[in-house]
Amino acid sequence: MTTPALDPHLHLVLDWIDRTRPNRLAVIMDPNTEKHCLPVVSPLLPPHTDFLRLSEAGEEIKRIEHAHALWSSLDEAGYDRNSAIIGLGGGTVTDLSAFVASTYLRGVNFWLIPTTLLAMVDAAAGGKTGINLGGAKNRIGTFSHPTGISLSPEFLNTLPPRHLLSGMAEHVKHLLLTHPLEDMPRRMDALPSLDGPLDSAAFAELIRESVDIKDSIVRQDVEETNGIRKQLNLGHTAGHALESWAISEGHDLLHGEAVAWGLGIELAISASRMNEDAPAVSMILSMRAALAERFPCPVSAPPADELWTWAKMDKKNDAEAVRMVLLSEGGEPLVDQTVAFEEFSAACGASRSRPA
Repeated sequence: MTTPALDPHLHLVLDWIDRTRPNRLAVIMDPNTEKHCLPVVSPLLPPHTDFLRLSEAGEEIKRIEHAHALWSSLDEAGYDRNSAIIGLGGGTVTDLSAFVASTYLRGVNFWLIPTTLLAMVDAAAGGKTGINLGGAKNRIGTFSHPTGISLSPEFLNTLPPRHLLSGMAEHVKHLLLTHPLEDMPRRMDALPSLDGPLDSAAFAELIRESVDIKDSIVRQDVEETNGIRKQLNLGHTAGHALESWAISEGHDLLHGEAVAWGLGIELAISASRMNEDAPAVSMILSMRAALAERFPCPVSAPPADELWTWAKMDKKNDAEAVRMVLLSEGGEPLVDQTVAFEEFSAACGASRSRPA
């Protein structure tokens, strides 16, 4: 298993290339990372590097057609088991690059350089690869760990505030899993400000904390066989339903924005299952309100029955039962909780009644 490392100047990547000397090296990127991030990386790369630019950016690239095009490019260029791949980009690029590397010739070495906050704190770490199927998130994938993951906070200077907020939403999820509910208002207030110049030191600390949290959970359940790792799906069953619907309808919605919305839904369901006098109820509902204020959803969610169709396609489900991660009265994550449509619908209705 690979632990991501803070690598501001990408020296670890250079050391890996010098040490392993792959006979062919490909960099997979999208148009955005080619423009903003490749100039930082290219001076470190050997002359024989191939640059494979995807035709588009965003969730749309996580399709079998793009994987097939990349496999074909590698094959036509004569890549073998001694070749290597670098995935340079946000979570969609690292997911796709890792999937292609893990399946081509049954696996070639690969290194990930995530360039968005979301990819740094979550998507690139943990050894999951994936592409979408029929609009449903990550239906096809593998467990495969890169040789290394380089985290360079300097790439965050290329991102608009909306993308930074998207990554911060995943960080908040990690905090919810590991910190007492009563501590969450203080932790929310301590999130780095997006006003003025980016505070690289503050974001580096945020990245380090999120990586440590996820790494500690994943190491206990690398391939999701004993249930511990499932807690990382907090907010994701509801969030993926909204995200899959948005993809199908052509709406602009970032993964972290969907997760923030999903956290609100799953927190509401958690609170609805508690004794109304339980101290956790008010803390959870306050946290839900804080999420809606700090991470407003840019799309209006459709009726609950539309989202339920997508929720039933979630890969974590068991037969027809929709499973979510909820919180206990003590604030601990409860995995594999079967949720009824009526509970989901009530939480969605409450979400629509609250202004973004």
